Amino acid sequence: MHSIPMSAEPLLAIRDLSIAFGGGTVAVEGVSLALGRGGSLGLVGESGAGKTQLALAIPGLTPRAARRSGSIRFDGAELIGATPAALRKLRGARIGTIFQDPAAALAPHLSIGTQLAEVLIAHGLARGAEARRRSQQVLERVHVPDAAARLRQYPHELSGGLQQRVMIACALIASPALIIADEPTTALDVTVEAGIVALLAELTGGGTTALLLVSHDLAVVATLCDEVAVLFAGRIVEQGPARAVLRAPRHPYTAALAAARLTLDSALDEPVAAIAGNPPAPGERLRGCAFAPRCPRALSRCAREAPPLVADGATRFACHAPLPAGTAS
Repeated sequence: MHSIPMSAEPLLAIRDLSIAFGGGTVAVEGVSLALGRGGSLGLVGESGAGKTQLALAIPGLTPRAARRSGSIRFDGAELIGATPAALRKLRGARIGTIFQDPAAALAPHLSIGTQLAEVLIAHGLARGAEARRRSQQVLERVHVPDAAARLRQYPHELSGGLQQRVMIACALIASPALIIADEPTTALDVTVEAGIVALLAELTGGGTTALLLVSHDLAVVATLCDEVAVLFAGRIVEQGPARAVLRAPRHPYTAALAAARLTLDSALDEPVAAIAGNPPAPGERLRGCAFAPRCPRALSRCAREAPPLVADGATRFACHAPLPAGTAS
């Protein structure tokens, strides 16, 4: 069994990662990212951009048909090619995952207490009364009311918001170094969503647990993340400090995402600024920039040449016709 050693490297270092499936479908292409210990990084983009496949590739949760290439280093250890046993040892203990549908992720036939204790038992961290005590503690930590009683309940007996808090508790119980949160507020109403966002901010704001957040909600990313990477058609098109990128994007796609967002201050009859056209179909690879057919700033070269990521200060973007620096969206 491979061990996962400690290292002075960034906690997570992804280099030139590509994820492909049969039939020529490429979900992620040439992505490089780094996440420091205690840092926070948001992955944003439309559905099908590759966000979830990228996130799930880290702990080895992509479908068996997926072919991964490149490098994923976690705490100094290479995960591409790691044995299933090594990845199982990592999951839950060092990497906790919060899935977007807790009702589907939680086992319906097991009590909440059993599912929480199972994480500790599987990694040899606690069992018996100690596992139960720690399970109650983590439920209290994520603000589940009457935690002792909840341990005896089953997922179907809880509201959607409480199910998501239990899912977060499962991800936290072994004190992992990294939490991957895949659209953790998607199925929740606005009031419950605000509580989950506040909880994640509280849990990851101490600088000890890193957060990789997959979200389509730019406001949530701006609240929770220091850095953001914008994906389109499996590639990063813009990357940098979250507030700077979302307030003054350089890539037209990032600007279009920001413009399509409604806020609490938006008028009830205010139309949503939809992005014209459709993203490329799965497996469709365009010669130039994949966003060019939908881009209002596209040049003739955009259809011929895929733009590389270039740096301008702390921000990187891949665009032949970027928005001027400092242009607020």
